[in-house]
Parts: sequence; structure tokens; C-alpha cells
Amino acid sequence: MNKKFGELLFPLAVRQGTTYLIPILMIGSIALVFMSLPIPDYQMKMERWFGAGWKNIFLYIRDGSFNIYALLAVLCISYTFANTYNDKEGSKIPPIMVSVVSLCSFVTVFGISKSDFNLSTFGVTGIFVALLISFFSSLLFIKLSTISFPRMKSYADGAEPSFQYAMAAILPAAVTISVFAIVNCALIYFFGINNIQFFISKILNGIFHQLDSSFFSGVLFIFMIHVCWFFGIHGSNMMEPVAQNVFGAALYGNQFAIHAGESPIYIFTKTFFDNFVLMGGCGASLCLVLAILIAGKHKNLRKQAKLSIIPVLFNINELIIFGIPIILNPVYIIPFLFVPLLFTTISYLAMYLGFVPYTVHLVEWTTPILISGYFSTGSISGSILQLLNLAVGTLCYMPFVKAAENSRSKRFMSSLLRVIQAYKHAEEQGKKSALLNRYDEIGNISRFLTANLESALSKKNIQIYYQPQVNFKGEVFGAEALLKWEYGNYGVIYTPLVVALAEEAQIIDRLGYCIFDTACADLKKLNQLGITDVAMSVNVSAVQLENGQLVKDLEKLLKKYGVKAEHLKIEITERVALSGSKEILSSLKKVKDLGIQLALDDFGMGHNSLIYLKEYKFDTVKLDGSLIKELISNSNCENIVSSIVSLGKTLNYSVIAEYVEEEAQRQILHELGCDQYQGYLYSQALPYEQFISYLEKQRR
Repeated sequence: MNKKFGELLFPLAVRQGTTYLIPILMIGSIALVFMSLPIPDYQMKMERWFGAGWKNIFLYIRDGSFNIYALLAVLCISYTFANTYNDKEGSKIPPIMVSVVSLCSFVTVFGISKSDFNLSTFGVTGIFVALLISFFSSLLFIKLSTISFPRMKSYADGAEPSFQYAMAAILPAAVTISVFAIVNCALIYFFGINNIQFFISKILNGIFHQLDSSFFSGVLFIFMIHVCWFFGIHGSNMMEPVAQNVFGAALYGNQFAIHAGESPIYIFTKTFFDNFVLMGGCGASLCLVLAILIAGKHKNLRKQAKLSIIPVLFNINELIIFGIPIILNPVYIIPFLFVPLLFTTISYLAMYLGFVPYTVHLVEWTTPILISGYFSTGSISGSILQLLNLAVGTLCYMPFVKAAENSRSKRFMSSLLRVIQAYKHAEEQGKKSALLNRYDEIGNISRFLTANLESALSKKNIQIYYQPQVNFKGEVFGAEALLKWEYGNYGVIYTPLVVALAEEAQIIDRLGYCIFDTACADLKKLNQLGITDVAMSVNVSAVQLENGQLVKDLEKLLKKYGVKAEHLKIEITERVALSGSKEILSSLKKVKDLGIQLALDDFGMGHNSLIYLKEYKFDTVKLDGSLIKELISNSNCENIVSSIVSLGKTLNYSVIAEYVEEEAQRQILHELGCDQYQGYLYSQALPYEQFISYLEKQRR
């Protein structure tokens, strides 16, 4: 791996791997909310309705989420690490093997057979070690798998590829797991470290105990949490031992002082940070959500904020943290680090100066703002302090929300170009694009576009433009309906890509229906204006023709709008025609039976398509654009066009020349016998109202 790749690979794997765990974190957090809601009446009623053990179901959910989080992180991060490595290096190492070996290495380091083994190391407290082992075990196994040395293989007839992979992985897996077993033994023998996580926790606890809960200790604690978060490490879980052993103990110290008739002595407690600093979760996410709702302009970002508002009120912020994302986002690093530090300072001063009582009551971190401020301090001034912090934090985030939107727009345009290039590359190779199944940036943008396309279809936000088709006399006899999907500030999305995504997402029927519905509605409007000699052409794909829904939709729309079938024309490309499937033949026959005309688009680029002119009984043939573009400079193009026009007279189909942009092209086509044109010489594609104006101008 080159240096740049080595630097980017693991952070990307951490970001993607932990994103996969969002549902698990959400489930565990919601279970904790239901279990710990600090409302006495709620707690009593739940016990009366469901018995003393009503919390057990939520405890079991916690066991299946938070308490195995480190194990799940090892699996997901190592799996995405291997996937990313394969994509970038062109390797074929099975990601599942990498994740299994990493999991084995993780368990090997902690040693279940140890007398002091603690299951809690498999939960959120073990996340730091999980990240380290995910990286080093994955990297070691992948490197060993690429080395050419004798491997155990099976050549049995009929052996599955997965079996072959498994046999080849035996030696690399054995070496990798053994290395971590040796590391474990070395830590015990040379350093007396039986548990890495406990050792790290001990060091951190020692550092913070020496600081004696001073102002600096609180600032350092908050800073470390957010630095970890920014680099993809669950900072709250990473620093949980310190939160419990240092600042949790401080809360108990305050309670002990109260019971002894003395004043509380510690400002910084776990409850202090949970309720006055981490409002909405790390980074004071509630402020970020409000800033987006106030200052944000991008529809999808605002939608994300609206979805996140309820969880964030309960300090569950994974949706906003991973959805934006905050992790490794340079635009948000300043407010993400600064706002919590500012809250720490403001809240510390408010309590130090006596405006707000010290925190003396344990309040679960899932308790909403205002309620938590009151219960933790026993005073309404605690809630007022939270409101002050909320207002200040929201104002701090607002300019960065605007900056992030600008950066997001530029990044999205760059990513969109990459998606278009990937689609065109697949198209040039004659392959069907599989953009939605990719787990890289291209796949993410493709899925994002598809989701927004579905939303646009539901809201009927798809526009249809009409490009006039004109004869030699300048009379408009038809128009091609062209899909134009404008997405936000990014302009019109490349139409072939939109169609490809719709096909892959299996919403092409909905898209096709929307286009035909609009075209038929506009055709009816034309007829009502007294224009009854203009036909509408609509492009359809092979997928639409193969599933049979198209014919049913056309029958429905012809009845709905009462337009004549002969005023509607379906265009298929030569590539679709050449597929020659029985389903397509059947659908086209049914379309013809309805009285709808057929047009063959891009004719002239294939070599075996002449027979299909008779097979499909086309009414119109549209010349391939490459012929027209080279018509002036290439005499062979003239000969091909002349042959197609001559054949049209024999087989009784009309010929339309597309991409006619110069008067010289039109004159040559006229001399060759082609008198129907479409292109910028006459007009670009127009919205319906402008198309009507163009028609009226031509008919004066």
C-alpha cells in the first residue's frame, strides 16, 4: 500500500464499520431510555402492570447490544477494512475470513481462560482495544494472504469456491492468531498486564485522579472524548472508566457531604457532564440539530435533523453524528470541540460563583434537557443554565452549518461526476451498471440519488421537456418527451443515469408511468388548444418492455386522458431491439395492437439490425447521432443515410434525423431525401409552456 492509502484505509473502515452498528446502538439506547426514564409515576406503573421484573427485557436487550459492542465492532470494522482494501487494490480476499480472524485475535488477547477475565471487556469499555486489534489483525492477515508460500488446497471435483478460500486461509489465519496469543503472553510475562483494557483504564484513572477533579481535569476529559469521536472512536465509551471511577465517585462524594451536613465540594461530576455539557450527546448535538433547522437550506440535511430531533432529546445522537457525518469532517471540527469546552467553562463558572447549585443527584444520561437540569441540581436554575448553553451552542454552530453546506455541495458535485463516469464506463464496456450494490462513495451517492428520486416520484416533482420535431418546411409534426430531473442546486441529473438507477432500484415502472402520464396530460392540453397534428414520442427501456406493466399503463392512460393512440409514439433504442427477447416482442406487438406508433432510435450504429425493421414493423427510424455529426466531413455517412432513407421508402417507415445543428446538415439531409429533423438548429428541449409558445410562433 502506498502511504496515502495506508493513511486513509483504516479511518474509512472505522467510519463505515461503526455506521453499520448504528441500529445496535439505537436499540440499546432506546432500551435504556425505557428502563431508566426518571419519572417516578412511570416507574411505579410499569412495575404494577408488568411486575417487579419488568426491566429484564430491556436488560437483555442491553446484553445483546452495548454488552457485546466491542465484539461487533471488531467484526464490522475488519470486514469493511477488507472490503475497502479489495476495492482499492483489486484483491479478492474474502472479507468474512478477515473479520472472523480478527474476532479470534480479539478474544485471544483478552483470554477467556484467564482467572480474572471479565465479560465487560466485550462491551463498550473494550472499544479502544477492539479498534487496535481490528486494524493490526486485518492488516497482518491480508498481508500474509498475499504472500506466495505453500498453502493447503483442495482440488476435489465440485468443491465450492468458499472451501478453496478457507483452505488457502488456514496458514495466514494460524499465524495471525498465534501472533496475538504471543503478544498476550508477552504482556503478562514481561509487564504483568493481564487485561489490556483494564491496564489502559488504570493509566487513565491515575492521570485524572492526580488532577483531583480540578478545572483542568474536566476540560481534558471533555477534550479527549471529542477528539476520539472526531477520529471515529466512540469517545464516551472510551472514557467511560474515567467517567465512572473519577467523576462518578465525585458525585458520590457530593452526596456523602450532603448526608454529613456539609456542602458539596466537587463541581465536575459525571452528572455535570451528562446534563450540562453533552446536551444531545457528544458535541452538544442538540445545538447542532437546532442550528441545522434554523440556518440549514439543504432539504436532505434538514430532513436528517428532523429525524434526529427525538433521539437527540434523549441524548442519543448516532443518527446525526454518523449521518452528516461529523467523524473526520474538517468543517465541523472547531464547533464540535469548542462548544463542549465552552459549556464546561460556562457551567463551571455558574456553579463556582453560586448561580447554580452543584450536582448532587444521579440522573441517567438519557434524561431530556430541562428535566435533567432540574433533577440533578434540585433547582430550576439548573434548567435555566441548560437553556443558556443551548442558545449559545446553537449560535456557535450556525455559521459552520452554512459553511458545511457549501462544502457539501462542492463535494457532492465531485462525487456525482464520479458516479456518472462509473456509469459511462460500464456502458462503454457493454456491462449493466451495478451502482447501488457498491459500498464506496459511488455507491453511497447512487443510493442517495435513488432515495431522492423515489421521493420526487411520490411528490410528482419530475419534469418533462419537449424537443420539437420539424419537417423541411418548418412545420412541427411531433415532439420527443425528455425526462429532466432537477435535483436541488445541482441542476439536471444525467438522464441515462437516472434511468439506470430506476431500473436497478426496481422503480422504473413508476418512473415510466410518471413520464407517460405527463406526456398524455400535455397531449390532451394540446388537443384542447386545437393542435391535433402533433405526436408525442416517449423513450422506454428494455426493462419496461420485459415486465409487461407498460402495456397495462398505456391502456389506462389512453382511457384516462382520451387521447388518440396514433398521437403517441414509443421509442426504443437499437440495442433494445437487438436483444430480441420474447417478452419484448410480445410487449411491442401489444403496443402496436393499441394503435400506438413505434420508433427505432439511434439506428445505424449496429450491424445486424436491418432484419428487425421488418420484425418490429416500425413506423419511424431515427438516425444515429454520430451519422449526423459527421455528415459534412464524412462521405460514408452520406451513403449510409441515403441507404436508410431508400430502405424506408420500401418498408414504409419515416426517417428523422437527430442532432441537426447546422443549416448545412439540413441541406445535405434534404438532398438525400430526409425531410424530418430534430435538433438545436430548430430548438432545444423546452418546458411545456415554452413548447406551446414555440408551436404558436411557428404556426403564425
